[in-house]
Amino acid sequence: EFSPQEEEILTAIRVTEAVVAVVASSLVVCSFARFPELRKPQFVLVFWLCVSDIGANIAYSAGAPTDGGLGCYVQGVAITFFDLSSVWWSFLIGYKLYRSIVKQEVEIQTLERTFKMHLLVWGSSFIAALLPLTTHNYGDAGAWCWISAEAYDSGTGTAWRFAIFYVPIWIVAFATMVHYVAIIRTLRGVANMQHFAGTAQQERLERLARSLSLYPLIFVASWTMITVVRVYNSIAPHHPSYWLTVLQVLFSPMSMQAVLNTVAYGMGDQVRARWIQLAQDCKTQKSLMPLCCAHRSTPVSDALRLQEDDGAETFDKEYTAGLDSTALVGTVDDEEQGADLASTKRDLQQGLLGV
Repeated sequence: EFSPQEEEILTAIRVTEAVVAVVASSLVVCSFARFPELRKPQFVLVFWLCVSDIGANIAYSAGAPTDGGLGCYVQGVAITFFDLSSVWWSFLIGYKLYRSIVKQEVEIQTLERTFKMHLLVWGSSFIAALLPLTTHNYGDAGAWCWISAEAYDSGTGTAWRFAIFYVPIWIVAFATMVHYVAIIRTLRGVANMQHFAGTAQQERLERLARSLSLYPLIFVASWTMITVVRVYNSIAPHHPSYWLTVLQVLFSPMSMQAVLNTVAYGMGDQVRARWIQLAQDCKTQKSLMPLCCAHRSTPVSDALRLQEDDGAETFDKEYTAGLDSTALVGTVDDEEQGADLASTKRDLQQGLLGV
């Protein structure tokens, strides 16, 4: 057990981080609400990921409710529910990209598929969050309420923590890394095709591959420290390390992941360009109305639209020229890769993946 002063320090750090994380995730949610053109299938997943991050960090920002009280139970359930749902959305983003880029599958998002996806994420997370209630294991866990330290005495606390939380998280982390490795290899293979050598598209694909290589690292970096601390606590449940716990709080997965997710997934070139455009519209009109009203055509928006159209047209020309060149030299593999790339070019040009 920590002293009251030590717990106050841990709570202060955690609440501060939670507030920063909520602000960061809210930027993505506001982008989704303000710019209808961003509501594409991939960005919808990013939106729900940020909603989960917001929910988790709001739960953490409550501090440490009284052990055994209703607030403590609510916080414990909320933390488990939103943490797990965030992990699921991270997995689905990688899985969707894998199917689109590696498998070249075009998925039509129907209402039934959308319902099943939400049922999987929210339903499984909710059931997992309720399970520790069956053994009365939610309680004081240090700087917040979660599966209580006292639960270690009977062994059920350790069992719940790993069965419903850490083991599933690392299984998902492994699957996510497998998806991203395959995606990166595919992108680099396409970038090295003969007819893309030395072109702007080769540079763009290489940059996208480098950017995507950071995403599984975000996941691993976010969850490694807290897993190490929990393993240590399982081995020595009655002698928790204060400084290990400080590191756990400083590198809190939900705060760290929320900020990094916002940077990596939700603030790509196209998103930033629209906010810059909106700021210029406010400055030109000397009003804040553009922030809440559907945006009208302006010189900036027209330029953005023309730039996007020109980029797509340039890609088409380069792609067609590439096919012609590969046909002349009889490079069948390159031609097939070029055909595959054509079906995913729209995904790569969305500007929602940090490039």
